[in-house]
Amino acid sequence: MKPKHAAILAFLLTGLIASNIYLFSIINQDETRESVIVARVIDGDTFQLEDGRKIRLTNINAPEKSQANHELSLNYLKQFLNKSIKIEITETDRYGRTLAKAYTPDYLNLALVSKGLASKFLVDEQEVSKFAKAEAQAISTGLGIWTHSKHYNCLTSQIDKYEEFVLIINNCPKINFNQWTLKDESTKIFTFQAIQFSEIKLHTTKGTNNETDLFWNQNQNRWNNDRDTLYIFDSQGNLAHHNSYGY
Repeated sequence: MKPKHAAILAFLLTGLIASNIYLFSIINQDETRESVIVARVIDGDTFQLEDGRKIRLTNINAPEKSQANHELSLNYLKQFLNKSIKIEITETDRYGRTLAKAYTPDYLNLALVSKGLASKFLVDEQEVSKFAKAEAQAISTGLGIWTHSKHYNCLTSQIDKYEEFVLIINNCPKINFNQWTLKDESTKIFTFQAIQFSEIKLHTTKGTNNETDLFWNQNQNRWNNDRDTLYIFDSQGNLAHHNSYGY
């Protein structure tokens, strides 16, 4: 066989193999995805199906009802009320909720993060990169829950995940941190009292606050050893600072 003909044949065979792999992946997806009807939206990352099952979307964490901008993800999910979507179940959590990925047909979990309506949370290892990039892009443009505070870029931070403290450095004068909040990727939130500082250390452990140190008074560690993100919001609920590691 002539080299030219061999090259053409190799190209055609490669295309055929690739198309078959793609076709098999589509078939496999259809086998693992279930068509369901959304009957009720519970909050920004949880909804109930027509058959009564509660679905908690994986890889994300939407603001709680007590937090600023919680209605953004809630309202976004409401557009799928009484409509058919597809879900891919991953597991059941300790609260009895079914953990799943949802498709509308877009990947709903990722869409919520891309649009700045939810943050990444306990992301599956195979999807860490795409969710981290989606959140970083939403933060950089100030979308949704990431609307930038007027003090955005005033703060820097250093997280010691082993000693369980965060060093926060304030580069802008005369900021009153009253009712500012700090959180990790979970739902645990620290609320600042009326305080001004240029540098302060926030410890996860229990202790008595003073001019240089604050204490979260938690019974367990807050900062994951593999990866985590710190978010600081001003008293209006706007993002003032964030710091990720491990991504």
